[in-house]
Amino acid sequence: MHQHRLGMYTDGILCIAATLLVLNFAVPVVPTSDNTDLMRRLVEQWPRALAYILSFGVITNYWRLHNAMFRAARVIDRRSTMLTVLLLLTAAFIPYATNVVGTYPTLPAAAVLYSVTLLIGNIVWKLLIQHLIDSNAYQGETPDATRLASRHMTVAVYIRVIGFVLAFFLPIVSYATYWAVMIYYAFFSELDLPGVERAG
Repeated sequence: MHQHRLGMYTDGILCIAATLLVLNFAVPVVPTSDNTDLMRRLVEQWPRALAYILSFGVITNYWRLHNAMFRAARVIDRRSTMLTVLLLLTAAFIPYATNVVGTYPTLPAAAVLYSVTLLIGNIVWKLLIQHLIDSNAYQGETPDATRLASRHMTVAVYIRVIGFVLAFFLPIVSYATYWAVMIYYAFFSELDLPGVERAG
């Protein structure tokens, strides 16, 4: 498959998934049209707002990482395509998991569902990045950013496993691990290293 076509498909699915997150919010019904009551009901949606921000960050990081890994790729084989599709399958499920977490933030079942969703995503990411390296997708020296992403993704998988275990007993603490990974990839990881352009 041509890199451009896979990129367009990925961009489209991730864009839709990120947009669907906002549908988790419902306009409060205030029968008396009282401003104080409306304000109170809006504030009560803070768990949904936090879940929205977290998941939007996760999906955005998916998009950034996929772009960084594939923009220098010279060969995209069937396995790379299928792993990307599996990744998008997981990403498309994030809005539903986010809605459950926003509705029942303190319940272990909701935290476990969200944790499993993100854990599967990270495992697929690790498999995809490693396949790009092993299959010589860059037809030359593997970019520094790809090797770095592979190491970081391994750590992320371990953190997701910890979050998964915590979800059964301490849902709020498990969310903290998800925030840590999301914030790191959003602001501190080097996903956009210039080295990714040196492949080939």
